[in-house]
Amino acid sequence: MNSSLSQKTPGLQLAWDSTSLSLLKSCPRLYEYTILKDYSPRQESIHLTFGIYYHSALEHYDHYRAQGMSHEKAQLRCLEWMMSATWDFKMNRPWLSDMKEKTRFTLVRTVIWYLEQFADDPLETVILANGKPAVELSFRMGLDFASPDGEEYMLCGHLDRVAKMNDDFWVVDKKTSKGAIGQDFFEKFSPDNQMSLYTFAGQVVYETPIKGIIVDAAQVGVTFSRFQRGIVPRSPGQISEWYNDTKTWIRTAEGFAKEQYWPQNDKFCSMYGGCAFREVCSKSPEMRNEWLPRLMKTRTWDPLKTRGDI
Repeated sequence: MNSSLSQKTPGLQLAWDSTSLSLLKSCPRLYEYTILKDYSPRQESIHLTFGIYYHSALEHYDHYRAQGMSHEKAQLRCLEWMMSATWDFKMNRPWLSDMKEKTRFTLVRTVIWYLEQFADDPLETVILANGKPAVELSFRMGLDFASPDGEEYMLCGHLDRVAKMNDDFWVVDKKTSKGAIGQDFFEKFSPDNQMSLYTFAGQVVYETPIKGIIVDAAQVGVTFSRFQRGIVPRSPGQISEWYNDTKTWIRTAEGFAKEQYWPQNDKFCSMYGGCAFREVCSKSPEMRNEWLPRLMKTRTWDPLKTRGDI
């Protein structure tokens, strides 16, 4: 059961994260299939699996360092965690990938090389009031408007890390890519729903004057891993605009839920290499509910679950 959905208005989401907002903005039909009907592609997303392992490994390293471990010891403990996490104990074999750029070997190499690249990182992880490092922070924040039935809306999600450099505070986010990393790579994050949400969350939930996002990007190839750091700032005006737009999108979702109709944005179907649901949407409308379980698997995306539960 998706706990982020209203119990009063069928199909109305109350707790929104970056993923669900981005799906709604991209295509309401895609949002309906993914969030409301719990469908996702049957084939494993190597990019998603690789990214989860990558983020988790570096999260473990940051926790070890915050506990007072040396760089070398924390790096070794991180390696031990990776070797265990990427081993399928039921099948008695390592995690397998059909993408030559993103394998267990390139994952381990990329993490170790990243930690060597930033061994003397000027970014200092913020230590929270409870003494814990500001790493893999889950957040939930109520919004200043409610649903037609008076239910509270909220934004939620997870921040990789909050860090300080000189006198400025930033949310640090890590990205991996097969393609080359340059100025164009970082420019695509302005504007960007996820980056604006993370900045807003850091400012509100943790009461920290977040200036924006620092993106640590890794280009992962078969024989190499390269890294580049980029700054993605957000002005107060940009954050205010994003929040107002978000309220408008949620109000739009109310209308879709009331009508129980989520329109198809057919312009999105062939963008970015093609939507995973394109084969379903190419069928006649009366046939799609039959084709969905044939072509897709069920998987609930619940923004209120912790990262380990998703």
